[in-house]
Amino acid sequence: MEAEIDLRFLSAPIEQDTYYFGGGTPSLLPAKTISSLVDSAMKNAPLKKGGEFTLEVNPEDVNNESLSNWKKLGINRLSIGVQSFIDNKLKWMNRSHNSIEASTSILRAQDAGFENISIDLIYGIPSSSLSEWQFNVNKALEMKLVHLSTYALTVEKKTQLFYEIKKGESKPLSDDRAEEDFRWFREYLLQQGWDCYEISNSCLPEWRSVHNSRYWLRKPYYGIGPGAHSYDGGSIRRWNLSNNIKYQKSVGVNNSWYEEEFLEKRDIINEIIMTQLRTREGLDSKILGKWSSDIEKCWRPHLDAERLKKDEYGFWKLLDKGLFWADRIASDGFIP
Repeated sequence: MEAEIDLRFLSAPIEQDTYYFGGGTPSLLPAKTISSLVDSAMKNAPLKKGGEFTLEVNPEDVNNESLSNWKKLGINRLSIGVQSFIDNKLKWMNRSHNSIEASTSILRAQDAGFENISIDLIYGIPSSSLSEWQFNVNKALEMKLVHLSTYALTVEKKTQLFYEIKKGESKPLSDDRAEEDFRWFREYLLQQGWDCYEISNSCLPEWRSVHNSRYWLRKPYYGIGPGAHSYDGGSIRRWNLSNNIKYQKSVGVNNSWYEEEFLEKRDIINEIIMTQLRTREGLDSKILGKWSSDIEKCWRPHLDAERLKKDEYGFWKLLDKGLFWADRIASDGFIP
């Protein structure tokens, strides 16, 4: 990864707004390894003063020593993979931590001086109830967290859950169950004064994730490491080999450690529809150009069903009935 960093920034260093160490379990890495990566990054693409530096961590990796090391490296934001504060749900999801470890990791981080903490929570779990989801959310609010990332449970092929459902050993996922959790959660957080700024992300005012917002606003970003994706902010998207060994052997060899694609105008417009419709600000119809009139025809059924609207400023915004179905609505508006 350090070799890739050197190759990606052969010219003058480019200052960055954010660093994000994640997409896996970087908290498992020894402090010395993380420090070496940070040094390489700061040399080639320095983080600007006051920039956001996020580290994804597992609850079981959070201890006084690790927290001290992370702070010394300049990490100022933690994203903790809590998933749930209920033991039997954590066990069902094959998580290696329990509810006490989840709560303790947050308290330890706060005691160590980390204020900008986000946690992940999963809803729509089979055999779960709305009251259990309410317990999870209220637990998070009681712990004075400033940011929540909430995701409906999905089943990936070839996973243990996929085979359990296929064999009838686990209940299949229910859209109705997930939608109930989602609707309650969003309404409740708004009542509490939270900023529900994207379908899966909510925060106290002024605590939006700077890094994630770059994705939704289609700003450029550099992805380093196996499977990492990059985007130039225009028409070129690139992704690294996901196989660790192949990636290691290929870095620096005839640009063979990554693939890239050139996005046509249609692809760019469709990405804008997908990402911006998920945000509180909505989709600016002026960006759509000639497609602006056609998309209104495509979305007529959703307009009639009061799932979305165009406001007086020309922004398409999802209404309460459409929020849970954002991806489906967005795809109905794609340029074919």
